[in-house]
Amino acid sequence: MKTNLTTSIAYAIAVFALLGACGGEQPAAVPPANAVPPADAAVPTSNQAPSASASPAAPAAAAPDAAAPSGEATAAGPPPPPGPGEWDKWSKDEKRDYMKAAVMPKMGALFHDFDSKKYEQTKCVLCHGGGAKNGTFKMPNAELPKLPTAPADFMKVREKSPKIFDFMAQEVVPTMAALVGEKPFDPKTKTGFGCFECHTKKK
Repeated sequence: MKTNLTTSIAYAIAVFALLGACGGEQPAAVPPANAVPPADAAVPTSNQAPSASASPAAPAAAAPDAAAPSGEATAAGPPPPPGPGEWDKWSKDEKRDYMKAAVMPKMGALFHDFDSKKYEQTKCVLCHGGGAKNGTFKMPNAELPKLPTAPADFMKVREKSPKIFDFMAQEVVPTMAALVGEKPFDPKTKTGFGCFECHTKKK
């Protein structure tokens, strides 16, 4: 009983934070009766962040010659993440090198563990789409599914695709936030890394 209560409370906090990232008034977060989807639940195919056309290639291992933002390769592993607010100050080359050495291996493995068939191979196009091909890497990426800003509409996204929704809210957002030196979106302060860092808003 104690474990179920703890899980429900943790889930409610995660959903509340993710709703905050989408703007609008914040309704009281009410956890669903079955907060954690079963492990064998079917993976939804609609409204998933990665598009079918951006079917990516294998979690790229950190390139041995990929330079850390300081310009010096790290022998012990990927370079450290930027400090709060530093990511926007990094040059395009610094960001590219850090993405190759730290972000791609981490996020590629995360998506692969979520669905090893669909995300057997991951490349930059998974999140950046055409921007990875033309070299702009512009984010947010309009090629990803557009998300509503109204909390009620946003919860409909979860009802339609609960497994990918929970994966994004509980794993992708906090992991990517840490990789770029930010905290996950805080609905109280309206600051931090949220879903609209990658997705555009549905009008």
